[in-house]
Amino acid sequence: MITRRIFDSDHDVFRDAVRKFLMDEAYEQHAEWEKEGQIDRNFWYKAGEQGMLCPGVSEEYGGVGADFRYNMVIA
Repeated sequence: MITRRIFDSDHDVFRDAVRKFLMDEAYEQHAEWEKEGQIDRNFWYKAGEQGMLCPGVSEEYGGVGADFRYNMVIA
């Protein structure tokens, strides 16, 4: 196994939070969203509340101002 050296412990905590969020909020609904051809709007609201949408946006504009590595964790 290759050890990742670009992430720190804060990214690891965020990765766990993203994983838990997706399991709690998306896993069971995924098949329905595929059938409907869209993701429920409430999912996006919840993801935004958790700082999982555009984490690199500065606080000045309503974001959390995180570094690009947080985008990589989400992806």
